[in-house]
Amino acid sequence: MAAAAFAQTGTPPKNFAEAVDRAVANERALIGKLRDKEPVIETYVQELKTDPEMEFVPRKDHYFLGRLNLTEGIVDKSYLPNSTLANIPRIFTAMFSKEYYGRGFADQMFLDVADFDRTHYDFELEGREFLGEVRCLVIDVKPKKEAGKRRFAGRLWVEDRDYNIVRFNGTYIPAPSHDLSHFDSWRLNTGGMWLPSFIYAQDESGRSGVTHTPPVRAQTRLWDYQRSRESDEQIFTSMSIDVPGGVQDSSGTSLENSPLQSFRMWEQQSAVNVANRLQRAGLLAPTGEVDRVLGTVLNNLEVTNNIYLDPPIRARVLLTTPLESIAVNHTILISRGLIDVLPDEASLAAVLAHELAHIALGHSMKTKYAFADRLLFDDPATLKSIAVARTKEEEQAADTKAIEILNKSPYKDALPKAGLFLRMLSARSNEVPHLVTPLVGNRMADSHRELRLPGLMDRAPELKLRDTEQIAALPLGSRIRIDPWSNQLHLLKTAAMVPLTAKEKLPFQITPFMLNLTREDKPLPARAAADSGGVLEDGKTITRTSKP
Repeated sequence: MAAAAFAQTGTPPKNFAEAVDRAVANERALIGKLRDKEPVIETYVQELKTDPEMEFVPRKDHYFLGRLNLTEGIVDKSYLPNSTLANIPRIFTAMFSKEYYGRGFADQMFLDVADFDRTHYDFELEGREFLGEVRCLVIDVKPKKEAGKRRFAGRLWVEDRDYNIVRFNGTYIPAPSHDLSHFDSWRLNTGGMWLPSFIYAQDESGRSGVTHTPPVRAQTRLWDYQRSRESDEQIFTSMSIDVPGGVQDSSGTSLENSPLQSFRMWEQQSAVNVANRLQRAGLLAPTGEVDRVLGTVLNNLEVTNNIYLDPPIRARVLLTTPLESIAVNHTILISRGLIDVLPDEASLAAVLAHELAHIALGHSMKTKYAFADRLLFDDPATLKSIAVARTKEEEQAADTKAIEILNKSPYKDALPKAGLFLRMLSARSNEVPHLVTPLVGNRMADSHRELRLPGLMDRAPELKLRDTEQIAALPLGSRIRIDPWSNQLHLLKTAAMVPLTAKEKLPFQITPFMLNLTREDKPLPARAAADSGGVLEDGKTITRTSKP
């Protein structure tokens, strides 16, 4: 049977060679399906240095955000302001530059776009292994001697139901001349495919064989395969109107808007336009379960402070890693990266209280975005064109108001923990400037100036880096997983673990991806728990304070 036919049959392969041919055929089919896609790609890199207390800590970081052109295998649309391929650091130039290698970053998504087959590679079955709930064949791969240069060498995990590659781990031979030549690439089952979703890369600089060599680590996330515009088009084509008795004119009974109502609606229109534009650019998640968890914390703050605003305040999640939050009129935007590293619910409440304070004080955003023409630009220009940062005076007033809100809230006794998080963020900000540089809002911390809620830092205990019981901040990726097809966010339910040594605390650091894979026809295990409130600390569930 020809290799291309294996993807169409539901019968198990007769032998290992047929299993490999089926995986090869499915890989080619996946490349074909994704060739016209342009997902958002985000890569965050940390170069580490040795530390006497925590083994390694960041000394420098890099950040890239753009769209990946899968037809050519390059990134040619940077989202970052004032960013071009010409000024991307060397660590990125090797990964993203067309001049470096024609297929560029597509290598770490697809193994070998042109020649991944038994003609060019040797395959050896190592056994079987579960990755989460998905049982896989584990296969070692190395290029044949006559296969030519730039071939993958490493290990594959092939799920044993349809024989799709769900993970591969290794490097290319000869190794690229840059600091991130070894990588671990993961796929999620969504959108009817196993989509390239998460890539972890690592290499050690310095002399070979030397222990405790500071590594370079990187996390890459891909999302927005199904563009928001495509989703909108599907909704439109399936839309139907069902009104019993037909459409009726209710203009005779409706009230006109007063000038004050019109003013509020105009402000809200501006905020809605900004949120919609960010979502269409693939930078803001659709509403979902994480928003509901944020809404619960907001509700606790509002009810205990007798804050009732119209329109109601809602929180939305930016899909990006840099740590930031911003109130856009009555909509609070908070980044996925910030939620990931917050150690507890009180710290989340402190972040939201600061933005709630802006809203309660009437700090509104410019209403120029209520005019639709202000938002008529291409997606890569989104972050260059939308400016919603606050003035220094507004930030200081919001800090004072936020402390007042928190002192009356259910979180008042846990505020020292929130201050500890801000103190850790301030202490690390010099080494991770790209992580603390906002894409949309205001900077949260600086080692020279305490920029956010200094009153909470004053209540915080001393930072004790060696103390394994003091967790000031979590590693990146601790809370949320992105569905790369739909951009939906899902809270992770993880086992409570206590660091054995200080090196395992990893505040704000990059760690490898080790995913529990599930099939698309079965929901993520965390969804049921997240829908009932979510978990933010050692099994402690967020609770809602009831409104009277």
